[in-house]
Amino acid sequence: MIKRIIKKFLYKIQKSVFRFIGDIKWSGWKRPLWFTINAIGYQLKGEHYRKIIKKIKPGDILLRRFEGYIDKWFIPGWLNHAGIFYGGKKEQVIHALSEGVIKEDILNFMRTDHMIILRPPQNMVKEALKRARSIVGLEYDFDFDFGNAQKFSCTEVIDYCYPELIIPKRRFGRKTIVADDILNTKELKIIWDSRKE
Repeated sequence: MIKRIIKKFLYKIQKSVFRFIGDIKWSGWKRPLWFTINAIGYQLKGEHYRKIIKKIKPGDILLRRFEGYIDKWFIPGWLNHAGIFYGGKKEQVIHALSEGVIKEDILNFMRTDHMIILRPPQNMVKEALKRARSIVGLEYDFDFDFGNAQKFSCTEVIDYCYPELIIPKRRFGRKTIVADDILNTKELKIIWDSRKE
């Protein structure tokens, strides 16, 4: 009983810390003491959005990177977020943020500095979209426990939607998947990459 209370309390602290860190942006070495919370200003612009909208299909995996946010210091690899394009009339992306697993307009999701679109094998898409829809509203996984199907981090969403497609790697004493692991999955075809624009 006491162990459970302590674990719950520590999880709440962990959740608060990760939420706060995720909103802090560092201005770089030119102004090393300058930090901004919830900064706005992205490298992808309208021309990029129009190209993406023409190419994207439901089931595509979206990987993105923000420049300067300090949470990327704690995430291995170059990319730091993942989502799945659900589509529909509202052109939505399903992904996990500190608020939980959400559906978000593709235009809001594309407010970022870099983005890569990956296309999975078509025979997997229908089931992946069904699985993605089923987890909307669940909590964010601040424990990053890939064995817990009740809470999800962004890469856990992709792993859940496309099981056995991405091979986890051992990090921090457990099996995990980061966005760069998804990018390096051979079965996924790169449809668009902002680094080449």
